[in-house]
Amino acid sequence: MLNHIILLVAAAATLAAPEARADELQNRVVAAMRASRPDAFRFQRTSVTDRTGSARTTVVEQYDPGRPAALGWQLVSVDGRAPTAKEAEKSRKAKRGPVPSYAELAKWFGAPAIRSEPTPGYVTYRFARLPAGAVKIGSHDASADTQAEAWVNVRAKTPFVERVRFTSTKGFRMMMVASVKSMDVVSRFALLPGGEVVPAASETTLTGSLLGKSGRIHSTATYAAFQPAR
Repeated sequence: MLNHIILLVAAAATLAAPEARADELQNRVVAAMRASRPDAFRFQRTSVTDRTGSARTTVVEQYDPGRPAALGWQLVSVDGRAPTAKEAEKSRKAKRGPVPSYAELAKWFGAPAIRSEPTPGYVTYRFARLPAGAVKIGSHDASADTQAEAWVNVRAKTPFVERVRFTSTKGFRMMMVASVKSMDVVSRFALLPGGEVVPAASETTLTGSLLGKSGRIHSTATYAAFQPAR
C-alpha cells in the first residue's frame, strides 16, 4: 500500500512539473535579437573591478566599429587619469571576446526553457543549462554548467529581454592555476528611443582561488553615450 501511495505522489509531481520548451514569444524575441547589429553603435564602457588583495580599478573605454578592427576599442582613462603609453598599448593588444550586444543572446535564448509570469509586464524563462559557446570565461566554456534566467519586458511595443542572470552549477579550473568555485553574472539591457536594444550594465562575481590563494573578484560595467556608427 505504501509503495502504491509513493508511486501516485511521484506521478502527480511529474504531471505538475512545468515542461521546458521553446514558445512563440521566445521565437519573436530571438528574431529581434538576430536583427540587432553589434556594429550599429559606438559607445562608452566604464568598468570597475574589486579584487581580493588589490586596489579598486576603474577603466573607461570607447568602442567605435567605424575604426579598423585592431583599433575598435580605445582606452580613455584609468582611475580618472589619462592612460600611459604602456597601458594604452596593453589595452590595444588585449584579447577580447565578442563586442557586448543584444545579438549575443540569440546564441541561447531560443533553447527549451520553463516559462512563468511572476510579475505583471514580464515573462520569465529559466534555462537548466546553456548551449555550447553561450558562456565563456577566458578559454573555458562554462555553458553546460550554467543556469540562466531571463526577464522579458512585454510592456514594450516589441518585447525584449531586459535582464539576464547566469549562475554556475559547478566549479571549474582555468589555465591550471585558477579555480573558480562560483560565478554569478547579471546583465541588463535598455531600449533606445529608436527601438534598438543595447547593453545597459552588467555585474559579475567570481569566487575561487589563484595559485592556491582564495579570493573574490567583483566587477561592474556600465554602458553609455550610444551613437549611431558612422
